[in-house]
Amino acid sequence: YQRRVHGDILSVYFFSHRMDFIRTIALAAILFGAAAAWEPVGRAEDERELRLTVALKQRNLATLERTLMEVSDPGHARYGKYMTLDEISNLVAPSQASIDRAVSWLKTNGAHNISLTLSRDFVSATMAVQDAAAAFSTPFCWFKHSSEQRIIRACTRTEVPDDLAPLVDFVSGLNDFPSIQVQAHTSVGNPSAFGNEPKNLRKLYSIPEGTYGSHPNNSQAVTGFLNQWFTPNDLSKFLKVYSPDLEGQSIAKIVGPNKARAGTEANLDVQYVMAMGAKVPTWFWSNDMLDNGQEPWIEFLKDLSNTRDIPLVFSASYGEGEHTFDLDYVSRSNVELQKLGVRGITMLAASGDNGAGCWRHRFEANWIAASPYVTAVGGTTGVPTEKAAPLSSGGFSNFFPRPSYQERVVAAYLKRSGLPNQRYYNASGRAYPDVAAVAENVPICMDGKCGVGIAGTSCACPIFAGVVSLLNDARLRAGKPSLGFLNPALYSIVSSGGYPFNDITAGRGNGGCGSEGWPAKAGWDAVTGFGSPNYAKLLEAVMKF
Repeated sequence: YQRRVHGDILSVYFFSHRMDFIRTIALAAILFGAAAAWEPVGRAEDERELRLTVALKQRNLATLERTLMEVSDPGHARYGKYMTLDEISNLVAPSQASIDRAVSWLKTNGAHNISLTLSRDFVSATMAVQDAAAAFSTPFCWFKHSSEQRIIRACTRTEVPDDLAPLVDFVSGLNDFPSIQVQAHTSVGNPSAFGNEPKNLRKLYSIPEGTYGSHPNNSQAVTGFLNQWFTPNDLSKFLKVYSPDLEGQSIAKIVGPNKARAGTEANLDVQYVMAMGAKVPTWFWSNDMLDNGQEPWIEFLKDLSNTRDIPLVFSASYGEGEHTFDLDYVSRSNVELQKLGVRGITMLAASGDNGAGCWRHRFEANWIAASPYVTAVGGTTGVPTEKAAPLSSGGFSNFFPRPSYQERVVAAYLKRSGLPNQRYYNASGRAYPDVAAVAENVPICMDGKCGVGIAGTSCACPIFAGVVSLLNDARLRAGKPSLGFLNPALYSIVSSGGYPFNDITAGRGNGGCGSEGWPAKAGWDAVTGFGSPNYAKLLEAVMKF
């Protein structure tokens, strides 16, 4: 998951975004974050081409957020009354005049291959280096990473020109540097001895035998970024060895490339979302933005805004510390996540594998998990008696305030004893994770070998996602809408006296900045959220609304 490599933690780089001198935190990202790993090695040739993504400013964002909370709240009359991509686009897309001005600016400055997403709020364009240099008043250089990856970016800090700036949130491909993954996966002997195979996880999480997805409109997906591809042969072998009742199942659809070389992250995600969300049609949604120098997350969100029919549940096991992102960038990404929720889509994100984290003497949250508009999945260890996995990241966002849906339970946790000193964290920030699942000693099949033990919240996220897909299936068969953005419903169930989770009350997350980490407590806590899923109780709860 994260860029930090600790023992048997599955670690992958994600990305960082453009610096902004107005914000000290963004400047720090360039000086000390992923961009520092890139070294300029010479001027880019004039005829070389750049692919830019222009995020156009949107309208009616307050209405969008209000709509999200209404359609996601089981107590509201609009619950489950989702909107289509086209309806959302009509609400938030910029005016045609703004679109025309932005496209005209691009054409005037030599751009070609210009395309607009169906949502009408992203524009992609190709520009020759010499044209981009003139348009943005800066030379462009080749940058080289220690991994030998090479990309073209502006040689120095560049701003969006004054005549374009009022129309856009940002332009990707100028100052943003993608991170290069560092992947750690360690065999832990015989992980089967720990009891974490799918059949035992399904029992642990109270999923009755023979519980399968069957509704034709149900679907789930995992994301594949940073040159992570899954291997169909490993998937087949995994199902045969660990879930023989699912033998013969395969990925229903691949969006984007799936190249020959296997990736641990992708294999893990595919194998466990399919084992837990049994027989639910599964998509593998990838991009190769790292190969062409683009930042993968925003390209993924752009693709979703350009596709009308998408899976109902997404599991994303990628992230990085908040300080490596520009606030404008994550704010726009939050809008894109809101749009997904209004469409009835569930986005789950692994919370991270670095405990409380540390940046400049304060704990640091991981993004995208700390977004208020995703369901963040922390990690547990131990079967059948779970406790908090030390690697599980959690805490409080330094970017976003605590959303109202979690105010009650988080305020109660902050009154508990044994918490870190408040000087290390932003007590008023969005608290995460929301839920958890097993995140250590999880066996996968890799390169034809089964029993490769993996750890990290990258394990927990697809496990929980599969459970959500089974809940969706039951709702769809009953004529109910998909669960969509989960958090308001989950927190509402608990606030109303229910508790459809296995409450984790033992263990503590790793600390940071010289402090101990977050302890697990009864109820919600900042290392395992509400705990791991109890499918039977969740099913009973979600079928009531």
